[in-house]
Amino acid sequence: MKKNNIKLAIASTVAATAIISPVQVSQVNAANNIDQLMVNVQNASTVLKWAISVEGSADGVTQPWEQYNNAKNALASAEKAISSLSFSEQLKYDAKLTEAKLQLKRTQAYLDAITASNKIKERTSALSTAVLLNDLDQVEKAYHEMTAEFRKQTILLDRVYGQSTRDKIRNTIKGPAEKLINELKNEVTVHMLTKEAKEDIRLSRQANALRNINEAQAILNANILKWESSLQTSLNGVINLLPVQISSISRTSDTTLNLKLNRPVTSVRTSEFTADNGLVITNAVLSKDGMTVTLTTSAQTPSLKYAIKYKGSSVSFSVPGSIATIQMESSETQHRDTSEVLSLKGTFAGSYGYNTIKIDIPTGLKVLSINGIENNISGSKSVNVLPDKNGSVTITFTASSLSSSALDKVITFSKLENSREVETLTSPKLNFYTPAKTGTISSKKVYYVDVANNYFVTTDGAKYIFKGNSNTYKNEGVAVSLNTFKDALDINDTITGNYQPNSSSNFNISTNYYSVPLLLDSEFSYKSSSGYRMIGNEIELTGSGQPNYEVFFFKSSGSYMGKVKMNSTGKWKFKTSIEQNNITNIYMVQQEAGKKTPTYNSGSLFKIIEGPFNLLSITNGKTDDQDLSNEELTFTIAPIKRTNGTIVGQDQAVISKNSYITLKDEDGTTVKYTNNLKGNIFSKTTNGFKIKFGKTIDDTIAAEIMEAGTVEGLSGPLQVVSISGIKNPYNFDLVLDSDFVINKY
Repeated sequence: MKKNNIKLAIASTVAATAIISPVQVSQVNAANNIDQLMVNVQNASTVLKWAISVEGSADGVTQPWEQYNNAKNALASAEKAISSLSFSEQLKYDAKLTEAKLQLKRTQAYLDAITASNKIKERTSALSTAVLLNDLDQVEKAYHEMTAEFRKQTILLDRVYGQSTRDKIRNTIKGPAEKLINELKNEVTVHMLTKEAKEDIRLSRQANALRNINEAQAILNANILKWESSLQTSLNGVINLLPVQISSISRTSDTTLNLKLNRPVTSVRTSEFTADNGLVITNAVLSKDGMTVTLTTSAQTPSLKYAIKYKGSSVSFSVPGSIATIQMESSETQHRDTSEVLSLKGTFAGSYGYNTIKIDIPTGLKVLSINGIENNISGSKSVNVLPDKNGSVTITFTASSLSSSALDKVITFSKLENSREVETLTSPKLNFYTPAKTGTISSKKVYYVDVANNYFVTTDGAKYIFKGNSNTYKNEGVAVSLNTFKDALDINDTITGNYQPNSSSNFNISTNYYSVPLLLDSEFSYKSSSGYRMIGNEIELTGSGQPNYEVFFFKSSGSYMGKVKMNSTGKWKFKTSIEQNNITNIYMVQQEAGKKTPTYNSGSLFKIIEGPFNLLSITNGKTDDQDLSNEELTFTIAPIKRTNGTIVGQDQAVISKNSYITLKDEDGTTVKYTNNLKGNIFSKTTNGFKIKFGKTIDDTIAAEIMEAGTVEGLSGPLQVVSISGIKNPYNFDLVLDSDFVINKY
């Protein structure tokens, strides 16, 4: 006999012995036969146990209601009889009912699971019917109803006791349902996304529509679907409703852009694309998939922001590049690549609101913005602008072309009053270099050498980069090391060789140019970043240079001042007048005697700041007890100003060890406080100095009494008679140009 038949026979035998007629139950109850009732419960629950197990008669489809009700009734009869027993007896018999109660609970879960299975089966059947009708709208509706029922009912399937029994029910119902869900989920999702995208377009929610379209297309691309053809046709119809737009932009070079479109197109024309800020689009090429357009443009300027427009859509991009800020009248010549952008700032005191500033732009340079407003102005041009609230004008600019160098350029800002230039600020010399091209270097002259940054520039503005020891270096045909070559290379040397930007090059100094530099004597050296300081309106410059050459002098405005010839030892002198309370920039150029006057901005720049070394103010003390003891007063040096009030420089204090201050009170007492004596300390501050007065000891002040007054000690306001031993770095004595009084001490 087979195993399953044996199990069924056993279950039938047990069931037969467990069947109890109502008459018998009544007799047992009447006789109060508790033990027989307990046997009945045990037999009924055993039958029930096998009825809900695949090891017994359970098939995962049939609900064993008869066995369930028999066990339930037997348990109820036993519990009723037990309730009349003593408490201790109740506890004994209740413990024997635990197994029966457990089987009833498990049976309830089994019955619920089969009910849930039937519901899932109904929805699965409805979905299968919709699929046979080939109607995607009906499929979508039935799919959602079926999946909702599936999510709700599968919870009950998982509550069935016994792994094999659970699997029996799952395999019968859950498996086929899940298989159908997985087969249709991509179809339904694409159908839904397509409808949502169409509605988004109707409501002008283009971004949402594009997201839904992209998601639907990705599913179509990745899967083989039953209704793939019709779904793709529907999606294409929605895509064609979507307005063509640029979805993204990227730069691949200084003249190439890649545009991604939100949907495929069949063709593009160059004229359909426009750009701002002077960028010219010269060509447009569409990719095979119709989604990408490659644009060729004119050179894109570093740090500038551009907008590209196509069929009503617009995207922006910024060209990378750093912006270095320089000040007008700086003495530092700028050496830059044509791809770099500079910022230049000039300030005119009292100019906000009514003064116009004229900007002169030389050939070879291009202004990108003025006071933060985008512009595109290429020289040689002049443009009039208004300064900001601080009287400042700030421009950003670069070379006019990435492929054309610009050498020795100068930008000027001029303040206008009644169309007349009343004040002019001049930029330092501006140089923009182009990368040297591959090829032969044919006897080029050296224009500039930057040893620290390993490059040199020839007079055509081409920049050659040293690539370390991979190159070959020669000096007049003799092989040398890189460091020896750099030490020998100088302006006006002649270079030959062959240059490879990305591989080994060879350089040869075919001719060394020997000359004596044009120098000022050391007394005119700058002792700060401001320039040379002087007082007065006449100066005699002295220096040295190439013997028997001539030295030409120009103001920064370009006006010619004069020239002198150097003697046989190279010494020269030049006397000139300068404007007081101002900055005078003088260009000096040396060249062979007898040649025509050179351009003014080709030489070295010398800056002179004229103005007095005066005291501006003195702070009062912290106490008001008529005693300078331990008081610390700050003395501020007046800044050097133009006649219009613009600050042009600030002197710093140089304090000698024996500096002193002489004070006089209201009754004539005159005293002298000396640095480093009796506790008096003179020390430097940012724009001046401070004096900490020594402590009064035994009614004796820390000063030397120069003249006794009518009252002993100091009283009333103190007049500053003199300050000695305070100088600026140029050895000018501090001048008291007005009466200074200390009122509180």
